[in-house]
This record gives sequence, C-alpha cells and structure tokens, in this order.
Amino acid sequence: MSSHEQPSDEQPSDEHPSDEHPSDEHRAMSAGGTAPRLLPRGAGRALQLRTKLLLLVLALLTVACAAVGALGLAVLDMSLGEQLDGRVRDASFRTIEYGVRAAAGPSEELEAMMDVPAQGAGTLNARIVDGEVVRAGLFAADGTRQELTDADRQRIGELVAALGAESAEVGGRQWGPVDVELDVGGYRVLVVDDPWDWGLVLTGLPLADKEDTLRTFGVSTAAISTGAIAATGLVGLVVVRRTLRPVERLSDVATRVSELDLDHGEVVLPVGAVAPAAHPDTEVGRLGHAFGRMLDNVAHALTARQRSETRVRRFVADASHELRTPLASIRGYAELIRLTEPMSAQGRSSLSRVESEAARMTALVEDLLLLARLDEGRAVVSEDVDLLELVVETASDLRVAAPGHVWRLELPEEPVLVRGDPAQLRQVLINLLANAHQHTPAGTTVTASLATDAGGEAVLAVADDGPGIGADFLEHIFSRFAREDLSRAGGSRGAGLGLSIVQAIVHAHHGRIDVGSAPGCTRFTVRLPLADH
Repeated sequence: MSSHEQPSDEQPSDEHPSDEHPSDEHRAMSAGGTAPRLLPRGAGRALQLRTKLLLLVLALLTVACAAVGALGLAVLDMSLGEQLDGRVRDASFRTIEYGVRAAAGPSEELEAMMDVPAQGAGTLNARIVDGEVVRAGLFAADGTRQELTDADRQRIGELVAALGAESAEVGGRQWGPVDVELDVGGYRVLVVDDPWDWGLVLTGLPLADKEDTLRTFGVSTAAISTGAIAATGLVGLVVVRRTLRPVERLSDVATRVSELDLDHGEVVLPVGAVAPAAHPDTEVGRLGHAFGRMLDNVAHALTARQRSETRVRRFVADASHELRTPLASIRGYAELIRLTEPMSAQGRSSLSRVESEAARMTALVEDLLLLARLDEGRAVVSEDVDLLELVVETASDLRVAAPGHVWRLELPEEPVLVRGDPAQLRQVLINLLANAHQHTPAGTTVTASLATDAGGEAVLAVADDGPGIGADFLEHIFSRFAREDLSRAGGSRGAGLGLSIVQAIVHAHHGRIDVGSAPGCTRFTVRLPLADH
C-alpha cells in the first residue's frame, strides 16, 4: 500500500485543537480536493477598475471646477473692486466740487457737502478737521441724511490717523480707497484734502452690493459645478461600464477556466467566449486578443496531454490485462511443482519466493486494471451500501491480521447508507486501515469513526497516533507510485497505488477525501453523499 500522508481539515480536538480550523494553505494542500483560489490580501476591499476610473475623472473635474470657480471669483472681485473704486472717486469729486461751488466759507462748505444732490443711497460723507470728525453722515434709502454714531466717528478718526492723512497748504491729495467696517456695514472710503485747506473730506460707498454679487456668483458656480459633476458621473458610469464590458467578459472567462479541473481528463476551454472582446484596434481588444491566443495555446497543450494520457492509460490497461494470464500460469505451475516434485529445503524456499512475488505482481496488476477502469469513467455499480457494516467487518479483519496495534471504533447507532459499489467501498476501508497499520509502529492506536453531517454526507475517518507523515510528501500523497522515504515509512515495499486507488474510488462515488497529519495524529477523512440525498 502507499504510505501515509499529510494534513487534513479535521484533527482530533483532544490532541490537536489548533488543527480544528485549518488554514487556507492547508485546505489548498489537502489531497483529493481542488485547491481554493487564493486572493491577494485585502482584495475584498479593493475598488473595481471602473469605479477607480470614474472617481479619478470626477476628482479631476472637481479640482477643475474649483479652480475655475476660484479664478472667476478672484477676477470678479478685482473687477467689482475697480468699479467700486471708480464710483468712490466720482462720489468724492462730486462732494468736493459741489461744496466748493456752493459755499463761501468753511461752515457753509461743510453744510453743502452734507447735502450733495444726486448722490446714491448709502453714500457716506465726513469732514475731519485737525484729526477730529466734525461732521459725518450718510444718505438713507428714503433720501434723508443719517448721522453716524459716536463709535463710527471714532473708527473713522482712527482710520484717518492710520492713513497718515492731514491737511496741507496745497489741497488735492488723496488717501485710499480702503475698506472700513462700521456699525452701518462695510464701506469703501477715500480721504481727500479739499482745495481750500478746510480739512479732510471722507467719502465712501457701501460694500454690500459687491459682497452680494460675489456671494451670488459663488453659490451659482458651486451649484452649476455640482450639477456638472453629477451629470458627468452618471454619463461616465455608463460610458466606463460599456468600455470595460469586454474586460468583465474576459474576467468571467478567466474565472470559468480557474474553476476547471485541468490536472487530468479531457478539458474543454471556453476559447470562443473571448472572441467578442478580441479587437486588436483597441487596448482592451488587444488584451482580449492576447487572452484568446493564450487560451488557444493552453487548449492545444491540454489536448496533447490528454492524448498522451489516453495512450499511456490504454497501454497500462492492455499490458495489465495481458499480464494476468502469464501470472496465473506462473502461480499454477509453481503450485503444481510444489505438489508433484520432490525438492530440497532451498528449493522449497525459492519456490515460496516465486509464489510470493507472483502474488504481489498479480495484486499490482489488479490495482492497475482497477485504476484504468476508473480513469475511463466507467459507471459505478450503484446500490445501497451500509458503511457501518463495512467498517465493522473490515476493522475486525485487520484486528486479527495486526494484533500488535490497538484498534478502536467510533460508530453511530443507526446504519449509514450510501449509494455505490460495495466491493470498491470495502477496498477504500481496507486500504486506509492497512495504510495506518503498515506505516506505524506496534502499539499505535488506530481509530475508525463514522458519522453523518448536516450537509447530507457520510463522514468516514481513519486516524492514528503514530509519528505522522513528512510535510514534504504531503503534496504527492495521492499520486500514483508515490512512496515516502523508507526510513520514515517503516520499510514498506508497497507499490504506492493504495491511496491513489482510494482517491479514484471516492471521486467515482462523487465524494472527496482529505488528509491531515502532525506528529501524534494522522487523519484521513472520506466524505460521501448519503443514499437519500
């Protein structure tokens, strides 16, 4: 029989609790099952390509809209500021011009300056003499004059002092325009030294209109940009989906290929499914074209591999079949010689060796024939088989054949029925129990257990507390003619077909087999569908 092998998904909880939940790597390496598709760490949280492209476009559009909005706001602010400064200068000129024409002295000019006709609502006028605000007011919306508060007068005086404005012998100098915040609101003001040297004249216009215009522009720009970004997102989603649809088709094909069992048997790759995405004129099309050529190349390689396997399988089957007759003749003639011819002790010993080797060769030929029939996919003889009865009978036989081991059974009260070939299922049990016996030292405890699970499967397990299986042999444990190093395998002379036959029979019965091993615990687990499922 073939030697023991490593890791399984199930370990006895009392001896190896850490193995109750094997890692993905252990599951991938467990023989008899398809290795799971491993994804990069954090792959589940990664964004899809179309989402990344769309987010990138929207981010660039957002930055562009923000930049355009900020630049437009700055240009508008500059333009409105220049217009407001011009209006402030015009208002200041009208104030002084009217005051000079309408007055004969400082007191009369002061009154005239405070009542300049055709000034807009909110226009601010003030007279500063020797650093003191002697008169300050503004035109209300109803055309009346509104005096400023003492606090605003103080702020105007502080502003004039900060500007360093003072009357000179020759009038006409200007300071500003500058912004000032008063209780009545923000103002853009200009300080002028009047031509008659009767003090300083401050003229200002409110900032409210400018600020309202800038606020309206900002809100409008934000609303338009938001709408444009939303519309771009919707349209971009449709365009990106349509553009990347060939990539999604290639991904689906790659997923289907990854789920195929490529290591044996005839494999049909979905080469034609790639054709709609193969257009060498585009980047995505070139990817599809290269992907299709790769699949075609793999398909040819798999076809060649299948032909080679078929020839080898046919040769093995034919050779095994042809060997059965001469082997039977050898055994028959050896038996005839033993019964009819007198021989020395040495002759009888040699004849016993011939009979032993012929029997071993016959067993090997029968194993090869069984594997060949299973490889051909012949239908399994299907009938109800009670695994409970098979386990009891097989374990009883091994208990007699190997009294040096401790044999334990963990069985349910009720029969466990599966559909299959009773002879083949019996061989699965014989091979697993014999494998545990042959590759563990005397005194080892071998446990055969049987149970059912909630998934409608029978779970048959054979475990031992021997030295375990070498980790480097795990990947090949179910390979044909694979044998562990004899120093660890107890000197076994098996051909390495036992576990291969077990795996082939289990797969033919639509089941699966796993193995797990560590020093002190090796466990083979077979799962078969129940008869009523």
